[in-house]
Amino acid sequence: MPACELFIRPIRPEDAPLLVQLFESLSKQSVYFRFFSPLKQLPHRMLARFTQIDYDREIALVALWEPEPNEKMLGVARVITDVYNRKHAEFSVIVGDSWQGKGIGAELLKRCLSISKERGIEKVTGIVLPENTQMLL
Repeated sequence: MPACELFIRPIRPEDAPLLVQLFESLSKQSVYFRFFSPLKQLPHRMLARFTQIDYDREIALVALWEPEPNEKMLGVARVITDVYNRKHAEFSVIVGDSWQGKGIGAELLKRCLSISKERGIEKVTGIVLPENTQMLL
């Protein structure tokens, strides 16, 4: 694909079809690295939870290629605060297979962490499988 400008913005409920397209473009390994289980599709309930977020508890940013109306979702990062300790949170990142290794996940996470800091979140953790070497770099 030709070079493009990366657009990053908060996720919106109407992004559900874009998220489904991103999920369908993922390899089995990428799905496993993100969800820790082999999902064949995103269940409707999970899709709704991922796109209709509670902005008081969550930060969810999407990276897009092309502005509207031809958007293509390249990746998503989110930070969700702990229910019991709002100073702690957990992150997750997923980037489409053909876009991995280009800094998109790092940029999404960097922006999520910046917003987290502004909100007073002191500690953000995440689980990365040891075999997910690209994420560990």
